Amino acid sequence: MPKPRFKDANLQLSDFTDKVLVVCPKCGKKAVVNKEEDAILSCYECHYISNKPDENNEKRYSMTTDYWFGCELWLQAAFKTEVFRANNYEHLAYMKEYIGAGLRERNNREFFTLVEKLPNFIKSAKNRDKLLKLIEKLEKK
Repeated sequence: MPKPRFKDANLQLSDFTDKVLVVCPKCGKKAVVNKEEDAILSCYECHYISNKPDENNEKRYSMTTDYWFGCELWLQAAFKTEVFRANNYEHLAYMKEYIGAGLRERNNREFFTLVEKLPNFIKSAKNRDKLLKLIEKLEKK
């Protein structure tokens, strides 16, 4: 069976940052940082809510934590010596579509897209099957 095609939709990481799934700082379960106008952290389990990002936060630019509260991302897992991560389930689905594709097509663009900036371990065909299994585990989380 031929592998599906992926055509870059010219999405950027910022297209997946309005709702970022994180580990709740209070109970350790799944929470969401919702960034519409102001950032609001709310937990699905313990109902913890915070609309006050850490005052000492100098806008963290970590790939494994959210920008506003510095909480660990919910959808991340170790892959060899790297960390595979996604901001939310939509981001995870987009990554799954890209990784699972046998043919990856670029689209006309005016800027660098998310898939163009991916690390080599994600782009490599030799990691495809293992990454897809990892994504399946994250989808159930």
